[in-house]
Amino acid sequence: MTSTPAINKYLSRYAEPECQQLDGFPAAFLQGLVIPIYREDVAVVDRFREFAGTYPRTLLIVVINQPENDLYKVWYQAIFDKLSLEAPVTNNPQPVSIYWRSESKQLTLYSVANESSLLVIDRCTAGRRIPEKQGVGLARKIGNDVLCTLIHKKQVLSPWMSNTDADVELPPGYFEATQSAPDSTAALIYPFQHTFVDHTPHLPTLLYEFSLHYYVAGLNWAGSANAYHTIGSLISVNYRHYCQVRGFPKRSAAEDFYLLNKLVKTGKVISLKKPIIDIHARESNRVPFGTGPAVIKINAQDDPYAMRIYHPDSFVYLYYFLKLLAALAEQPSTIQDCCTALAIEPQHGIDRQLLLTFSSAVQLDQVVRHANEHGNNSTTRLKHLNGWFDGFKTLKLIHFCRDKELGTISFRDWSDKYQESYAFFVTDEMEKTLNKIVLL
Repeated sequence: MTSTPAINKYLSRYAEPECQQLDGFPAAFLQGLVIPIYREDVAVVDRFREFAGTYPRTLLIVVINQPENDLYKVWYQAIFDKLSLEAPVTNNPQPVSIYWRSESKQLTLYSVANESSLLVIDRCTAGRRIPEKQGVGLARKIGNDVLCTLIHKKQVLSPWMSNTDADVELPPGYFEATQSAPDSTAALIYPFQHTFVDHTPHLPTLLYEFSLHYYVAGLNWAGSANAYHTIGSLISVNYRHYCQVRGFPKRSAAEDFYLLNKLVKTGKVISLKKPIIDIHARESNRVPFGTGPAVIKINAQDDPYAMRIYHPDSFVYLYYFLKLLAALAEQPSTIQDCCTALAIEPQHGIDRQLLLTFSSAVQLDQVVRHANEHGNNSTTRLKHLNGWFDGFKTLKLIHFCRDKELGTISFRDWSDKYQESYAFFVTDEMEKTLNKIVLL
């Protein structure tokens, strides 16, 4: 567990400058939630203000951000106008009012119902915009660093830093899900489903949703420690673990993947069964990859059912690679001998050479040598090997199998040829999405 000096070190050396602007901030809150907002409709403010009001003494940190190369002002000016005292929320008997403001006026705390508040952080106006390549990662880091500081000062009592996005509907019981999680847990991942609130095409969205569940299901069946969704709007992070990994990486995409890839090495990353978060389906190019761009790409195809997914045998190879690591940790042996022994197991036929080639490509022999030199028992050695074989290298193995031997299959191929024979890793989430697809 991260010690107080370690937390102080993170907050003093690596936290964003906004954390130094909290003088006089009220110590009034039970829990906190961070939401980055970029090019969103003004109605988003109403939705989250209403959500905050359903919980007592809840702090929502809204980071209104825009990259330096985007000069469009209308969207954030509308949000600021709606929050101002001169333009109270329509039909709201208790309009928002300013509760506290930083000396720089970059941070403004607005009170809402139930003793809750919105802390709005300006990273969108001239001189405060975010570097293009740091994007949503920096926006999340700013919000989480501020919340982390307030938790450390006991101005927010829950140690959990919840994160979501503007396209999300948060369910009843959202904060209760964190209350029973022990401090040894590094992060919680909420379950999700896509819902439709506009004209976003249903089929491409549900196909992409299936591909997300399919990948996590394959990892889970193989026994990977990285079998969780890496979607920023679903993550709640323990602040002690957050400090240990030095926060969100400043990236314009995949910041959630890389944060979780570090967090899982400090504690458990647990996928919750409930409550389910509704993500508004929409086509979007605000980020270089992810749901929005994927839906656009799938919808542009003549046959959306031709969407490509990893060959299911990729997860079989992952299963055996993890068994290879366990065998190498257990007793002295060569990689070649262990691969030969695994290749003759009766459950699934695998190509011994493919495992050997990947092992060579990632220099597994050197990693094993290091584990043997520094681990005096199999448990210690396996922990070292599994720590090395993280989420990034897991994805590298899946891609290696795709590029060297297995290729990909289409969703149509999965439904027609593979689903029945690979039923051993089909999950309830996959089945639920498949049923929705069938009904279209």
